[in-house]
Amino acid sequence: MRTIVIDDELFALNSLLKALDKLYPYGEHIGMSDPKKFLAYMKENYVDAAFIDINLGEANGLELIKQLQDICPQLNVIVYTAHPEYKAQALDLWVSGYLVKPLDQNALEAAMRHLRYPVKQLWIRCFGYFEVFYDSRPVKFSRKDSKEVFAYLIDKRGAEVSEDELRYILWEENEDSDKKKIYIRNIIYDIRRSLEACGVTDVVLNSKGSYSINTPKLNCGYFDYLRGKKAVASAMEEYMEQYSSWSIQTKSKLFDIEKHTF
Repeated sequence: MRTIVIDDELFALNSLLKALDKLYPYGEHIGMSDPKKFLAYMKENYVDAAFIDINLGEANGLELIKQLQDICPQLNVIVYTAHPEYKAQALDLWVSGYLVKPLDQNALEAAMRHLRYPVKQLWIRCFGYFEVFYDSRPVKFSRKDSKEVFAYLIDKRGAEVSEDELRYILWEENEDSDKKKIYIRNIIYDIRRSLEACGVTDVVLNSKGSYSINTPKLNCGYFDYLRGKKAVASAMEEYMEQYSSWSIQTKSKLFDIEKHTF
């Protein structure tokens, strides 16, 4: 679960972030106070639910919701405010919920159980065997090498990977050919198409024959682990096991911290 909270009251902002972290300990919960930065972030990133205060200093939360609906028409918006009198106006904007400060954990949990748009998450498992899930089911790629290329790009955490490097990963050879370049480009297309079918766009970026992952777009256990989130599966000390020919380098860094650093 990926959520974002915008509130100019620091105490209320942190209270809600802590409550969300308690409810979804393996999720990502972002706090902001600047409406302009909030809208800019929403144009570039995916979240499952946005919590918006009504009174944001010079900005009005209801107007912010209207702008947000143009950017993300199927976003779950929950009002988080000290003003119960605006509830009717908020409901006219088809918000998913209305929470009145001070925060009540039970009310928060109820709001998240009754979201207007059900959350069907794309989730990537890296510990153990690599797998991509959508709504608890594995994502099926059309090409047999697409899954491994996607895993390799994730392993690089946003760093650019050249077509030459991908060719070596797939065939362990340096021989170049137009046929192989076309094949790699078709794999990238297949990855993008498969993820777009799950509602996740702009994941794989390209620049002059190199490719990278747009990491903020993904809900990935490996990324969470590096940010300090607990990952029970990591206790097995297994990482992308089916791709051990190249994943062993990252695995050694993950589980032998004294000798390796990122």
